[in-house]
Amino acid sequence: DAATVEFARAGYDGANINRISQAAGFAKGTVYNYFPSKRALMLSLIDAIAASHHQFVAEQVWQELDPVRRLQRFFQAGLDWIVHNLSQGRVMLSMLNGPDAEFKQRMGQGYQPMHRLIIDDILAPGMVQGLFRPADPAATAGLLMTLYLGIGSAVDDEGRSRLAPEWVAAFVLDGLRGSSLALA
Repeated sequence: DAATVEFARAGYDGANINRISQAAGFAKGTVYNYFPSKRALMLSLIDAIAASHHQFVAEQVWQELDPVRRLQRFFQAGLDWIVHNLSQGRVMLSMLNGPDAEFKQRMGQGYQPMHRLIIDDILAPGMVQGLFRPADPAATAGLLMTLYLGIGSAVDDEGRSRLAPEWVAAFVLDGLRGSSLALA
């Protein structure tokens, strides 16, 4: 938790291991007893954030049986997670949009289960049931993740979003139900 707050506040370059140790209630440098470097700590944090995020969203999505409701729940749960985990959300977005290729790659790996959730539990069933028009599931899931991350980046410091998840879900549903020309 202390690392999350520090990285969210100061960014990776500005984060200080001694501040993290002290904020966690330990002596300076204690973090190094558990992580060999600041980079190793960040990589571990990325893994933990991605796993927590995916678990929360997946549990919400799986409460619905209908692919349309699952899509709506996906966007709502995602915003809820970010609002209730502002520091983790800030770390996630800064690592995805930052210059460090290793962090971006790790984020991509960490979010593969979310990508699979969209394909396997929302898009594929919706296409099979005729609720969504046929489209490339991987490309469509990538587009949905991009929109999803846009919602996350629109959350301010007080946890308010400029984009309503209901509006985004309705916009996406219009596209998924529309003509095949749009995603061709």
